[in-house]
Amino acid sequence: MLSRHKQLLKQLLTAHTYTSVAMLANQLVCSEKTIRNDLKELDEFLSKKYPNIVIERKPSVGVIMRGKETEKQKLLHDLARLEETNSSQDYRKLKLIKLLLTEVKPVTMQQLAEKFYISKSAIQNDLEEIEQWLQSFGLVLIRKPHLGIKVEGTEQAWRTALSRLVELLADHSYYIFDAKQLKLIEDILKPYELALIEKEIRKIDEWLEFPLTDQSVASLTVHIAIAIKRIKMGHRIDIHPNQLQELQAKPEYRLAEQLAKQIEQWVAVKIPDEEIGYITLHLLGARLRYDQINEKKDIEQLLTKLDNEAMQIAKELIDDISFHTDERLREDKELLIGLTIHVHSTLNRLRNGLAVKNPLLKDIKQMYRYPFEIVLSLMPKIEKKANVPIPEDEVAYIVLHIQAALERIQYKNEKIRAVIVCATGSGTSRLIEAKLSATFPKLEIATATSIAKVNEIIATTKPDVIISTVPLKHRKIPVITVSPLLPKQELDMIEQWIERTSQPSRYEMIGQLTDPSCIFLDISVANRFEAIDYIANELHKRGYVEPLYGQSAKERETLSSTYIGGGIAIPHGQIQWIHQSVIAMARLSSPIDWDGEQVKFVLMIAHRLNDNKQIKKLFQEIALLSEDKQMLKQLSTCKTADEFYQLLQSKQRGEIENEINRINDYGIN
Repeated sequence: MLSRHKQLLKQLLTAHTYTSVAMLANQLVCSEKTIRNDLKELDEFLSKKYPNIVIERKPSVGVIMRGKETEKQKLLHDLARLEETNSSQDYRKLKLIKLLLTEVKPVTMQQLAEKFYISKSAIQNDLEEIEQWLQSFGLVLIRKPHLGIKVEGTEQAWRTALSRLVELLADHSYYIFDAKQLKLIEDILKPYELALIEKEIRKIDEWLEFPLTDQSVASLTVHIAIAIKRIKMGHRIDIHPNQLQELQAKPEYRLAEQLAKQIEQWVAVKIPDEEIGYITLHLLGARLRYDQINEKKDIEQLLTKLDNEAMQIAKELIDDISFHTDERLREDKELLIGLTIHVHSTLNRLRNGLAVKNPLLKDIKQMYRYPFEIVLSLMPKIEKKANVPIPEDEVAYIVLHIQAALERIQYKNEKIRAVIVCATGSGTSRLIEAKLSATFPKLEIATATSIAKVNEIIATTKPDVIISTVPLKHRKIPVITVSPLLPKQELDMIEQWIERTSQPSRYEMIGQLTDPSCIFLDISVANRFEAIDYIANELHKRGYVEPLYGQSAKERETLSSTYIGGGIAIPHGQIQWIHQSVIAMARLSSPIDWDGEQVKFVLMIAHRLNDNKQIKKLFQEIALLSEDKQMLKQLSTCKTADEFYQLLQSKQRGEIENEINRINDYGIN
């Protein structure tokens, strides 16, 4: 799959309204014809690999990806895994890691060079990367003169690294192998053992109130298969007797015990109590499904039985997040269930040293920046309550639950309020109302009125649009002129208007908050903290913030990088040090390292906005800017701060003018 195809898939997966082919071409810097050809290829790819996801096309409107949210998240997850494998772990390095993790004796540089048919210097370069990879699991690469190279570390670290290696060899965390991949892993895992273990896991899965996700079944299968291999080699997991005693008191231990007995019959190895405890840890930390829960059951009673601590933390999170986003989150039962189950699994994983990598972290931080910042800000309180540090990988998983709930609310409640103006009588207006309601679920008809009362009705109902059978003009509200019988072409016209209205304008909030005097071009800084100090000091000089704002922004930066993609970082500090809302923009003379990413533009956001809709819109615009390659290219070439500022403003004005032209073309007054 081409890199452009992956980018196009990501754009479609993360868009929640129709996107025009022209906009996709602009985002991917290619022609509209290329996009249309790519869409045909993606149709074929989806039909084979993801048959429940389709690309829907609507003439003159655009394209949208249809499918269950879980299916789309799986595809996004797989794309992230594929990118990681292709970009940083080519097969030679993976095979070298496999050799180091499976070889009993030390191996020399000469042996490695001969085995892989490359020079010793090339092996040395690979080993430098591999050493960092091993260190992320707590393993150490030992080089002994005259003996060779070997890996050392705890048994749990060794198994975690092997599991991650198998995941990378499979290209995704569902551990689906083709013939080539099976060949690569056959000296780590036996295919027939994997099949037998999965079969036994599926049996115990039927006894669970909340069944395991497919991904958890696959992960548990691989972990048990690795455990069996290591037991056969004489390596056993070390669990403290007190911890083992605690695990044996849990119902999951009895399931793990039953599972171990069944597996022992097939693999001719005795699984000791410590290993059963290890399986229990993975069962406790496994992700669970909740989409098949009987609606008649008492959900809170079920969740309390599962993990009362997790449910209380989930409720606290929902209360705090709803204050910053949407109060209706408190009423979302699906969110409470999903978040409780997720917190339950997360705390069990973290407390037992089974932290996971989130391959979607970068995408989540870029696309859902506002909810990410809210959840991240709540973590110190949750960490204190749970007595365990929560890494940003887990924060990002929580954000997915919040974002899904916000989109459910938006889908159910985001209506466009309309008033019908009809001069021919109530019969005609009722027909128009019935036809519009049946055709457009998103359209909420406030009332129908006559021409004489139109101003009075507008004042009381505050509509978003007026649909009139007679020509009207209004200074602020768009008017769509239709005939009494609403033929198909007029319904199509209204549908296109609704779709365009649903798409946010480009950079309205950024433009409103940016002070032209706070645009700094081609500044030279050595690192991200210097950049933060420079911009914060300039904001202080202009009276926007207190001197301590810069320090609070640096403290926030140490929690989690504010890089969002597109060469953009958005550092920000605490609201208590802000006098007045503003956005400052700095274009660096040359890109700098920003926690492993290259940054060219720094947007320092100092806001005291109280309107959650405005804050959400601001972060949506920033995410959009990070993907707007054409705009970023233009901003890179601006000679003056005024030119930079005017470019942002002209983007808004241009879109407004285009919308007016479209309205005129369709005959909308």
